[in-house]
Amino acid sequence: MPPKRKQQKANGFMMFMIEMRPRLEADGHTFPNGLMDVHPVCTPLWNNLTTEQKAIYNQRAKGGPMVKEEKMDSLGVPLAWKEREEQKKIIEKTQVFQKIEDLVSYFHSQGTLENNYFHLAHFNIAVATDEGEYPPCELAIVKFSLLNGITSTIHEFVDPGQLRLGYAYEAGLHSEKTHRIPACGFKLFNKNYVAIANSIKNILRQPDGGFAPLFFVDEDMAKAVYILDWLIEKSCQLDRSYDSCNPFKIYSLNKLFYELRRYANLNNPRLKFTSTTQVAEYFGSGMFQFSPNMACQWHEDQDNVTFCSLTRVRNYAYTISDMCCDYYGLTLLPNHHVPASIADEHRYKIMHETEKVNQPQTPITIYDDKEKPTDVMPRMPKSFSKVVMQTVGPRLAANFSSKSQGPNDVIPGAGRGILGSMYTPTSEPEFPGPPRESVTPPPVGRGRGRGFRLTID
Repeated sequence: MPPKRKQQKANGFMMFMIEMRPRLEADGHTFPNGLMDVHPVCTPLWNNLTTEQKAIYNQRAKGGPMVKEEKMDSLGVPLAWKEREEQKKIIEKTQVFQKIEDLVSYFHSQGTLENNYFHLAHFNIAVATDEGEYPPCELAIVKFSLLNGITSTIHEFVDPGQLRLGYAYEAGLHSEKTHRIPACGFKLFNKNYVAIANSIKNILRQPDGGFAPLFFVDEDMAKAVYILDWLIEKSCQLDRSYDSCNPFKIYSLNKLFYELRRYANLNNPRLKFTSTTQVAEYFGSGMFQFSPNMACQWHEDQDNVTFCSLTRVRNYAYTISDMCCDYYGLTLLPNHHVPASIADEHRYKIMHETEKVNQPQTPITIYDDKEKPTDVMPRMPKSFSKVVMQTVGPRLAANFSSKSQGPNDVIPGAGRGILGSMYTPTSEPEFPGPPRESVTPPPVGRGRGRGFRLTID
């Protein structure tokens, strides 16, 4: 008889593969050869686990006392891991902020802060998936400095490729509510990812051979990290010899705006924003987004300029110019610092700060009920609101003006809609105008509510 084949004992990695297999299949993976096909997929995931997490599967394989498992969320992600990731993001954000502070401080000490170029960017996405994917459909980058404003621009419609299964409807809703770019079948899509990546590298390339950082608003930082990695991956798929190293650095545009404003005058604390959250409010207001020539031609034709990536980056640059250039003593150039329409029509004015002047207050006299004068007429308003003008009409409202002194003017209290000519008030109460029997009534005037005009024979 042939010797019995010893049954292979399960280990921690095998238990991990058995647990991960249904999750991977739910994500679209197929394993026709069983665990042999699961092995290459789970190996990098296993290597990313901590020692404590691996110990759980090792103890499970031995059948010994189980190590106390970590608490999971509804998706099976350990809560402790999520907390560590959040702390990691906070640390990374703090480090990025420090880099921007050091960068602006260095240029300011060298006297070249106004001349230095910064690259402001924005991406529109086809859809955001639960798996953390953000396939792009449009990008825009501007090269900007405080001295020269916007000097060059990149704008492309990027083909997002095949979307993850089950997100076509969601992508359609997102497109309809925002940029209106269809997720598939759009004739302006550019599928040459190598050319797109190279154009970004060319605008970022520095004289020393390095690449300048890209500045995104804080809410788009996570999308930017994914999209730039995605773009390099797509380029490598098209060209096997393409460099797979991602050279792009992503910095916070909110923090850059904060520092540029602060360094305009370090001795003036009023120039300092309270926080980067206040900076986001200025960017979100979009004060220039409805100006002419802000969006690309396609979004102009669609009458949807606000969600165009080109509008966003130009609005970022114009907002920084609006809030900073005056304090640096720099001239605003049309189509570089401000839209041409604003500069050409001379509608752009910088309002200088004015000191508050305390106006003298009118003294108020208080009367008792017994001392209150009874022969004082009620004070009439000098002007009437739009509501009054619409209610009684401008002609009648003018009769009650305190400036009315003509012979045909009506004295307050003389009645509504009747103009008494040559009326002299007496101590005895009577109707305005002469006695009724001596009056020859004129024909009724045109229109409703104009009344009669009484004349004296």
